[in-house]
Amino acid sequence: MNKAIEIASDRHKKKVWLGVWEKNEGAIAFYQKMGFVQTGTHVFRLGDEEQTDLVMTRSLL
Repeated sequence: MNKAIEIASDRHKKKVWLGVWEKNEGAIAFYQKMGFVQTGTHVFRLGDEEQTDLVMTRSLL
C-alpha cells in the first residue's frame, strides 16, 4: 500500500482510490487506518449474486 501511494504521489496525483467488499470489515479497518474514507459504492455481479464494494479514497495533497 505504501509503495502504491508513493508512486501516485511521485506522479503528482491528487488522490488514490480503491474498492473493497462492504462485508470485509478487516480490510475496511486497514484502509481507514491508512487514511482512506468511503466516498461511494459500486455494485457488481459475482456469479448470480449482486455484491457491493465501498469506494474508498485517500487525498495525497
